[in-house]
Amino acid sequence: SANAKKWEVELATLKSNNLRLTAALQESTANVDEWKRQLHQYREEVARARHYAGKGGDANEVEQLRQRVAQLEAELAQKNEELAQITKSRKSEQDAEAKLAQSQLELALAAQDGQRQVIQALNDQLARQLDELTTIHREINTALQT
Repeated sequence: SANAKKWEVELATLKSNNLRLTAALQESTANVDEWKRQLHQYREEVARARHYAGKGGDANEVEQLRQRVAQLEAELAQKNEELAQITKSRKSEQDAEAKLAQSQLELALAAQDGQRQVIQALNDQLARQLDELTTIHREINTALQT
């Protein structure tokens, strides 16, 4: 029926949205893992630079290492900010998609309930008419037998 097709299309749309959100979440997770790896590398490099700077050494090298440490810390802060923004954005998108899917499902269920009520009313009407026809049939048989 047309309603069944409508629900099939709705289900396919919801499945498609779910797949898209799952892919986006996996991509975000991969990005987070990569940033964590980079963060770990940056921290190791900073620790080495601090250790080296603590031992003394050429003042020029120490200054270059300090600049590199500052640069890495700035990159780290930027990556952390990007990660926070992406995570927030993905969460907002997922929440919006979930709310949309929920409202669509509620509308579909309400429409289905309305259709069920109409079908039940038609079924009740048909049952009454069948009872009336059965009564008329008995009366005709009784009249024919007398």
